[in-house]
Amino acid sequence: MTPKKIIHFNDEKVFFELEEQAIDGQLDYDDYPPEEYRYFSKLSKLGYKNRHNGWSKELCEQKQEEYRKEYRQACTVRDKRISHMKRLQADLIRTDQLSRRLHTARDRDTALSVALDLLAITLNDPDLPRRIATNLQEEIT
Repeated sequence: MTPKKIIHFNDEKVFFELEEQAIDGQLDYDDYPPEEYRYFSKLSKLGYKNRHNGWSKELCEQKQEEYRKEYRQACTVRDKRISHMKRLQADLIRTDQLSRRLHTARDRDTALSVALDLLAITLNDPDLPRRIATNLQEEIT
């Protein structure tokens, strides 16, 4: 089994070479991530239409810019999705840690503080513990 080759799509020189290969119909993009696969597939079809259907170079360049814009938007969406997943994973780890702290708490104040932190993560409301603490201070005074 051969290891997969890592391709740095963010490197402009490498990306330009890949674009040229796709347009020439010489790029095997089967194992690429979905966004890159769609982009290079469109470029490959664009090159075919230029060579065999007589599409003008100007039209092809215009289409390539359009495809590049779509590709960049798709990459932005993917990056946001990955960032969100990482944040969710970090929240799960923090929830597990807080849950252990809650079960080992020795006094009510510590347990309440940890429980509020857990609730804040669950509700995705990081200000919840501060607001409740403020409300409790107001009731005491």
